[in-house]
Amino acid sequence: MSPGGRPRWARPLSLLLVTLAAAGYAWHLDLARLHPYYGPAVRSMASSWRCWWYGAFDPEGNLTLDKLPGAFQLQALSARLFGFHHWAVLLPQVLAAAAAVWVLYRLVSRWHSPAAGLVAAAALATTPVVAALARTQFADMALIALLLVAANAWHRAVTRGRLAPLLGCGLAVGLAFGVKMVQAWALLPVFGLLYLVAAPNPLRTRAAHLALAAVTAAAASGPWIAAVLLVPAADRPFIDGTVDNSPLSMVFGYNALHRFGDGGMGYAADGVPLGWRTLLAAPVAVEVGWLYPLALLGLAAGLAWRGRAARTDQLRAGYLLWAGWLGVYAAAFSLGSMAHKYYVIAVAPPVAALAGAGAVRLWTWRARPRLRWVLPAAAAVSTAWSWHLAADHPQDMPWLPEAVLCAGALAAVGLALAIGRPSLPRHLAGHSQVRRVAGLAVAAAAALAVFGGPAAWAVSVHDGIDPRPAEAGRHTDGVRVAGVVPPLGLADYLAERREGRRYLLAAQGSKIAGQYLLAGYSVFTMGGYSGNVPFPAPATLAELVARNRVRYVQFDPHRNLRSALARWVGSHCAPIDPAAYGGTGEPSVYDCGPTGGGRASAPPRHGSRSS
Repeated sequence: MSPGGRPRWARPLSLLLVTLAAAGYAWHLDLARLHPYYGPAVRSMASSWRCWWYGAFDPEGNLTLDKLPGAFQLQALSARLFGFHHWAVLLPQVLAAAAAVWVLYRLVSRWHSPAAGLVAAAALATTPVVAALARTQFADMALIALLLVAANAWHRAVTRGRLAPLLGCGLAVGLAFGVKMVQAWALLPVFGLLYLVAAPNPLRTRAAHLALAAVTAAAASGPWIAAVLLVPAADRPFIDGTVDNSPLSMVFGYNALHRFGDGGMGYAADGVPLGWRTLLAAPVAVEVGWLYPLALLGLAAGLAWRGRAARTDQLRAGYLLWAGWLGVYAAAFSLGSMAHKYYVIAVAPPVAALAGAGAVRLWTWRARPRLRWVLPAAAAVSTAWSWHLAADHPQDMPWLPEAVLCAGALAAVGLALAIGRPSLPRHLAGHSQVRRVAGLAVAAAAALAVFGGPAAWAVSVHDGIDPRPAEAGRHTDGVRVAGVVPPLGLADYLAERREGRRYLLAAQGSKIAGQYLLAGYSVFTMGGYSGNVPFPAPATLAELVARNRVRYVQFDPHRNLRSALARWVGSHCAPIDPAAYGGTGEPSVYDCGPTGGGRASAPPRHGSRSS
């Protein structure tokens, strides 16, 4: 036995699994693309500590991201250390994914069994959305790693009744808040209620522990917000995603309450149906839901097994933890407006944990006469569900539905025969090796039927959350990015006429401005991520033009062109014919200089750091 009473094979296999997962996520990381919004921001954050602290989108620190900067600060630190490259920016995400796999193994191994821990870790590692987000700049992978650290600390607290690990749970949740804001707090009621129910201490002690842990979580969640609120608005960047330049509005309004404005009807931004169908819809289920049947069967089996145990039973507390985790986020995604399907990575840990526990529990039932039928039934249901998901995307892996179906049929038949005839024929009764090989063959077929689909889907992920092989991408200054790259002719046209001005141009929306920033140009960003944030004020842009800081302005024709800023540009600047720089279509670039028809005056400044 290894330390802690675990089998000798547990530690080496777990380390091998984590190593393989990390290597898989990092494989050809240079083919992954930076995000057109977060990529420029990380480059700016790596350029100065002021930009790093505020999470500034631009190197001058005029405008922040529309998220808390926690995860992007890690990416910027990596870029500062290794240089601004694809792999340097994405390396923290790979490490976060590997850490999540390792922590889940440790937690499930301690809670249930080492075998269940290995199955759960393998299930998480091969969940397609996990493999995808390990290779992107999205903050969700860091969120999951920190929430698993919090759950691990909670489990130590609830089994021993100790305050220190519970405070560690609160600290981890607070750090997760700095990564994904209110989404991290969703588990606080689950942690708190189950600790209050299952911890071995007296009720008064449990309540006191919870109060201290809540204070710890709040204290760890608020430093950035408090620090920003204490700085006068004129001395810090404008907060993107807001109309009042407040981090509270960005966190609790733009990134929280506004997410529930369209819940329960229609479709999300990328075609995911809203309401109770969200997690069952093919675009979502294929990313995170291959193991739904096994996880739900595992939960039902676990609660039936431990349902009448003592109040402090840690096995039942663990099942309730995963059920609560899954239920909270399933409800949030069903009631809210899920703008992107990769958000569902939040349900990946409980699905993986319950699947691992379920696989082990159902396997032990094969020797119990009244429960033998559950295992082949579970294999059949899981196979049918996997076949459904694989068949829903025949253009991606046309061989997968048949492979899953064949493996599932072999497993179900083998398990059914074992149930119907638990002993070998008389002439083979003495051949234990035959029994062992037959059992392993059936188990392998069942594992292939259940886990083969998500594993194949995860392996096919090269970039983003698209299971198809990554496209070649677009390049800007040696950096591959997603999104639109400004025409080279336009960039050259503007650079030739810059004449020493501080900014190449002022661009509406981060999608346009970000490509120039990645190319190394200094750009004044207007309107934030959406292009509609009231920054800068028309007076600020007029001052920039009057002081010869900027001459050209570019608008996104698909954005709001009726804002006060657009009206000012329309009345003070002249549109440039796209043919002048080799472009086509309607004019989107305006000349605000004297020769372009600019008639800007220089009104007083109002809280801008753009000079």
